[in-house]
Amino acid sequence: MTHIHAESILLPLQKLQQTHDEVAHRDILSFDLYKRLKHMVLHFYKYTGKVEAARIENDLESLRKTLIDVFIICMATANALNVSLGAVIKCSSNAKNLDSLAEDLGERLSSEDLFSEALKALILIGGKMAKSIESSDHMERGDPRTDIEALVPELTKSCLAILGKLGTGLEFEIRARLKGVEAKSIFLRT
Repeated sequence: MTHIHAESILLPLQKLQQTHDEVAHRDILSFDLYKRLKHMVLHFYKYTGKVEAARIENDLESLRKTLIDVFIICMATANALNVSLGAVIKCSSNAKNLDSLAEDLGERLSSEDLFSEALKALILIGGKMAKSIESSDHMERGDPRTDIEALVPELTKSCLAILGKLGTGLEFEIRARLKGVEAKSIFLRT
């Protein structure tokens, strides 16, 4: 099987995310990079709790909605770092859109327990992100930017793989989620 980079699929969504952030999250975009990264890591921690709540209720729809939010924050984080997620994520040459990319990545999952897979990714990868940011607060050796540049594509792949097992229509749901947030702005109401 031939593998290609997923940039043609993911970069347009990252551009959409950037446009969304410029109109709906000007407050966060005004932060310096370190504070923005810390903000994003807190989002991932929040989503870990939502995944656990979905697991307790055995609510796959809640898991899906939470993972869409995780993917959105992965894109926002990558954008803050000027990282093209698709340039570092490989997929089969059959992946032509977000749904087929997610399905392709989902074929590589080692477990059918999607709640556990989501928790494992958020705890292990998000925990590494948190450690990198926390180490900076203590002026310990390290480079949080480089760490997160490597970790956010890893979390994105995990997130998309799980979403690939939860059905199609991902891009529609992402766009709807962004529009829902934008509708809260007095300047973006229609």
